[in-house]
Amino acid sequence: MAGLLANPGNLTREQIFINRGVNNYGYDVFGNEMDDDSFQGPHKPMFAAFYVQDKIELENLIINAGLRYDYIDVDNFKFFNPARPELTFNKSTGEVWSDEPNRPGNEPLVEVPTFDAVSPRLGFSFPITDQTVFHAQYGKFVQQTRLRDIYQGYFATSSGMGGGFFIPNPVGFDVRPTRTTQYELGFTQQIGDFASFDITGYYKDIQDQVVYELVTIAVGSPYGSYAILTNGDFATTKGLEIAFNMRRHARFLVNGSISFQDARGTGSFPNSSRGIVAAPLDGVTIFEPAYVSPLEYNNAFKGNINFSYRWGKDDGGPILQELGLSTLLTFNSGHPFTQGKGGADLEGDARDRQPLEALNSSTTPWNYQFDIRLDKTFNLLDRLNLNIYIQVLNLFDTKNVENVFLRTGSPDDDGYLSDPVGGGQLVETNGQIYADLYNAINIDYYEQWQNANTGGAITTNPRLFGPPRQIRLGVVLEY
Repeated sequence: MAGLLANPGNLTREQIFINRGVNNYGYDVFGNEMDDDSFQGPHKPMFAAFYVQDKIELENLIINAGLRYDYIDVDNFKFFNPARPELTFNKSTGEVWSDEPNRPGNEPLVEVPTFDAVSPRLGFSFPITDQTVFHAQYGKFVQQTRLRDIYQGYFATSSGMGGGFFIPNPVGFDVRPTRTTQYELGFTQQIGDFASFDITGYYKDIQDQVVYELVTIAVGSPYGSYAILTNGDFATTKGLEIAFNMRRHARFLVNGSISFQDARGTGSFPNSSRGIVAAPLDGVTIFEPAYVSPLEYNNAFKGNINFSYRWGKDDGGPILQELGLSTLLTFNSGHPFTQGKGGADLEGDARDRQPLEALNSSTTPWNYQFDIRLDKTFNLLDRLNLNIYIQVLNLFDTKNVENVFLRTGSPDDDGYLSDPVGGGQLVETNGQIYADLYNAINIDYYEQWQNANTGGAITTNPRLFGPPRQIRLGVVLEY
């Protein structure tokens, strides 16, 4: 094949597709459907779980004890030796070696082992007074990572080998499930005959989250270091939630909750540390994130208040019976981000920016949304219920800021035009028309460009503003 590459005219169509890194599985390189057990065949993951629980009621104590068994088979293959990719791929052609008994490392790909886990769960509660109940819970949980993080055609992988930072979509063929240990402690206080409030504190320890990593190549390998996704990030989440619950009384129903949370870890997303890992500074060869910082998806405060007023069946006469109005107010305190300066690529590539603060020290603005729904149910033929509703999301058309430009902390200014050595000079030379054109393309059109070109996969800020007001008219037929 090496001789064929020297003379491209001798390449077959299949060899051209392989050499160009076609991303195929479940189909051959020509797009024909396959159904075999080879590395090009379709993946058939299997997830199975079994759960057993017992409830023990003693005089003043209720115990819920259980065990959950999880079985996960992702039906995937991994490299025979990740440090020696040449045992898996023919570097000249991009092909996967065939199994040859006389070749060292004659298994180019080996099956990913299955995963199973037994997770205990324990909860108990007991009354403190006739209206106060104490409760506590402990449990372990496992969750399979996103399947897109582990599946990719092997010819596409071979084509990207050795690309380091510039591998567009690294995968981890043997990424294991994420493991969580959770503790809860709280009490419930009854208020009268129809309302209660609950205060619960919780702590979560999350291990084996997906992280971006470079594989160190063995000495003498013709390949360079390459990026993969693997298990490594960890996080801790602790918080307090206060909830108010009320049964419908005199047509009214009110409930709501507010939570206070602190989530910290070594990475917010699988690709959070791609820049420093793939291009480490200060002479570091391989960098693995080990420092803990606020996670980007954390909301320090968030809550909701729901109000409902509804007439029941045979209540209020033919016009008002089964008519209801409900409102929902949701709010949160925004999420952390890191403000930086400089760089030609204002947002996408962290290597082009200099941080002005510790990681995720700033926070985006608070968000508020008020929704309302009016509906009425009609009884048809004693067996059918017809519910007609009108729902307005974001009734006041609040312009919620979900993300900001990292150079300025603003959703309306990316900092380029105010940079005296950047856009500022061009505005001075070309006048206001340049500023208007720049803002139209790079500010007003920013969200559409981000969604079309990255889908949120490269940058963690794909959308600046929340959705505008939406009006929905619907019909639900219940039998």
